[in-house]
Amino acid sequence: MPRLARRRRDLAPDWGTPASRQNHGRSPKRASRGRRAPPRRQSARRPARRVRPHTRARDSNATAVLSWFDGDLNPSDRSVQDAGRLSSPRHHEENPMTFIVALFLAVTAVLQSDPVRVAPTSGVAGHYGSWTVTYEIGDAGMVEGGALRVQLPDTWHAGERNSANRLQATDPTGDHYVSTRTSRAGVRLVAEVESESPNFLVKSSRPGLDGRLERYVFVVRVAVASGRLRAGDTVDVIYGDTSSGSRGMRAAIVSTQPEPVLVAVDADGSGAFAPVIHGATLTSRSGIATELRLTGPSALVVDEPATLQLAAVDLYSNEVRPFREEVSLRVSQGNVELPATVHFTDGRGYQAVTFTPRGLGIVRLEAVARAGILRARSNPMEVFGEAPSERVYWGDLHSHTRHSFDGVGDGVHDYARYVSGLDFHAMTDHSQTSADGFTRGLGPEVWDEYQATTDAHNSPGEFVALHAYEASFQSPYGHHNVYFRGTPGPLLAPQRVTLPELWGSLDAGQALTIPHHTGKFPAPIQVADDDPALRRNFEIYSAHGLSEAYDPTHPLAFEQSDFTNYSTSNPEGLTAQRAWASGLTLSTVAASDDHRSHPGQPHWGLAAVTAPALTRAAIFDALHARRTYGTTGARILLDFRVNDEPMGGETTSDGSPRLHVVAHGTDVIDSVQILRYSDPDGGFVVIQDLDPHALDFEWAGPDGDFRDDSIYYLRLTQRGHIRGRAVMAWSSPIWVQRVE
Repeated sequence: MPRLARRRRDLAPDWGTPASRQNHGRSPKRASRGRRAPPRRQSARRPARRVRPHTRARDSNATAVLSWFDGDLNPSDRSVQDAGRLSSPRHHEENPMTFIVALFLAVTAVLQSDPVRVAPTSGVAGHYGSWTVTYEIGDAGMVEGGALRVQLPDTWHAGERNSANRLQATDPTGDHYVSTRTSRAGVRLVAEVESESPNFLVKSSRPGLDGRLERYVFVVRVAVASGRLRAGDTVDVIYGDTSSGSRGMRAAIVSTQPEPVLVAVDADGSGAFAPVIHGATLTSRSGIATELRLTGPSALVVDEPATLQLAAVDLYSNEVRPFREEVSLRVSQGNVELPATVHFTDGRGYQAVTFTPRGLGIVRLEAVARAGILRARSNPMEVFGEAPSERVYWGDLHSHTRHSFDGVGDGVHDYARYVSGLDFHAMTDHSQTSADGFTRGLGPEVWDEYQATTDAHNSPGEFVALHAYEASFQSPYGHHNVYFRGTPGPLLAPQRVTLPELWGSLDAGQALTIPHHTGKFPAPIQVADDDPALRRNFEIYSAHGLSEAYDPTHPLAFEQSDFTNYSTSNPEGLTAQRAWASGLTLSTVAASDDHRSHPGQPHWGLAAVTAPALTRAAIFDALHARRTYGTTGARILLDFRVNDEPMGGETTSDGSPRLHVVAHGTDVIDSVQILRYSDPDGGFVVIQDLDPHALDFEWAGPDGDFRDDSIYYLRLTQRGHIRGRAVMAWSSPIWVQRVE
């Protein structure tokens, strides 16, 4: 995403005007006076750093900071869009002169004095350490009662279980402890974390210096409790102070480009905070590689070159940049020509590899590095004699970025394409209304830019980026992701409309809505509220857990997931089996609901779509036609048919329907169960319980007990686990009507 999106929203408070200060920490009495802060004076010793709020900064880092506050920057200005991206090889190649000029200006700016400094300027993802933000007092000094407010980038607070790591100023021995100090003897400072929470993992949202109300926003306030600071004095804010036994602060677990540190100052104690324009940034670097990923097309044509995607990620699934180790490639199954070794280029953590299948059948490949410590097996790829009319494509239909109130990160489409090796992806940030003058999540002020980013990453035939967003309705509707075939429709917030009203704004055949994690909340959900032209699919699994049926003991149940805070399966939730039994004709998909701009994780859910081409229209039409199935993230090839009707279809039978299964696993397939629903009193029953114990499996047979209209679907379980989770796949149902 261009950094312009981080600029102050239209609804953000203007700290320099009393009417819109939003009472930032002032007492009601002081807030009611509406005193205007005196103009802030720049130090006479730093004339070169005088930057007005609407003056473009001279270097990329300063531009990145300025874009948080300046609402008038032009989003088409490449110098703004590329702020903080001096390390992008692709950008260098596209516009080398821009890079040279930006580098010169950046070096010049570094040599000049800056009122804000950060040391160190980076950290390794997930590693503990200490970081100090230093502010140099300006000519006006800072009186007793004056204060400084500091906000690190959101990503630096992202923790486990989709929560924020608690930032605190009360326990010097605990993690994420913040302290302060000053160079001026005799002056006492007091540091506090605004809206500090006692919980180690924080779910609540807090207001930020940039006008946002979001989960990963933490503002540290340092006040002068006694004494007075003079021009040139410094105030340090130490994040992760270890002097009293704390192990420090955990660095961002999401790797990032340089991100601005926000600072605002109230020098005269009036309660009005003015933003400080500066060039200080923080960068999170990936750790060492702990995993290789190797993905390829599910369908190949003999003697036609194809592309493998090879990637290296760290413990937190960050792309490892640069990855310098040699990787060996091997053929595990099939007849393939491919290079024996691969070296990553351009300082990236991913590499495209060309290979050519020379024989029909199933192909499986393997990548090995670091003397066998790093290993990856490819997904099974089927080789055809000629181009098939339809192919299986893989995608993550549900992921979040910093545009969600509970998300962080950028570069989500590139991650989906190059690191996870997906064929299609949908960025589905929460549509939200503003709250108390603060923006929260995806709002209309960035909707146009959001669409432009998606369009920029859509490449027909290579990678599909779908227009989408999430509308998180509460009971009785549930959370729904909204998808568009082409041009997006309106961005509607669930606080303003009902689900039927949302459906009323969408065009049948041009939009879809898919319900999400309905097995746990919100509950109850009314199945009577339905629009079969717009709701055609069901998210049966995500990182949250499984919504197939109510079963708290299942290894993939919500109770077993560490994705978010502890969750429980809800007996009143809407499961897939309940939806089908109630008459809803929905196909299955799975998706991650990732909130760190890391879609396509191998254990959090993927959708398989059978389509004639890799285009927006073809992928959307296949979703609409219910030509889908879902997996926990493994790219298992699955074909289930009844009387030759494919998954998601409807057919008739006057006798015993013929069932047919073909499956190719990423590991040994231990169990294949075929379930049938025909008796409302009996529910879904297993009519075939098969134990293949093989990588590849085919079975066919009749259902001799077919007596009435029935629903059939299949679930498959592999032997091994991925990141501690069972590996499964679920077919879409096939609806069979009995005829005489």
